[in-house]
Amino acid sequence: MGRVNVVVVSAACALLLAGCTSAPAGSPGPTASPTTSETAAPAPTPTDEGADDLSDPELGIVFEDVPELDGDAADVHNWIATYSTEYWRTMTTNEVSPAFDLIGSADVQATMQGIVDQNVSSQVDIAGVFHARVGDVVVEGDTARGTVCDDYRDVTFTDPNGTYTPDDVGFGEPRHKTLTLTRVPDEDRWLVLTSVVEGTC
Repeated sequence: MGRVNVVVVSAACALLLAGCTSAPAGSPGPTASPTTSETAAPAPTPTDEGADDLSDPELGIVFEDVPELDGDAADVHNWIATYSTEYWRTMTTNEVSPAFDLIGSADVQATMQGIVDQNVSSQVDIAGVFHARVGDVVVEGDTARGTVCDDYRDVTFTDPNGTYTPDDVGFGEPRHKTLTLTRVPDEDRWLVLTSVVEGTC
């Protein structure tokens, strides 16, 4: 019986599909194959006017429980939400979103490329609606951190042998992701340095 492969990075980092930025350990994980897609639109530019709801029905991403924030905390929230949007775009197109050149460190970009490479080789399509909740934003000068709860409940995984639910491929529970960011001097933006999956949420 065919199963979707599961890519595991490390015990602390859980699944590669979930966007961990540690070096891969080479164990199996859920993956996706190339799909026909339009050229990705430029990543939204977060504003300083509060936390934005970047839900995009056409892309299939819904942000839940958008908090009331202002100043740097709102800005960091919006960059994390932009990261989640481009992560989902990468998952559904099997092409690394060009926005990662702007929003992600070299390690984050390498992780995204590794996910795409594994997904292409596994011939798995990922589709549906992805739910995300950004929270726990803390800003300390030019560094920041925050969390995302990634919920795959309305996502489907398909390979040449069939279609699978999130439960079938180990994504039945929402995944807790911690991100660290740094302010980019003179550019009014934040860069995601790391994204690590740590249990469920």
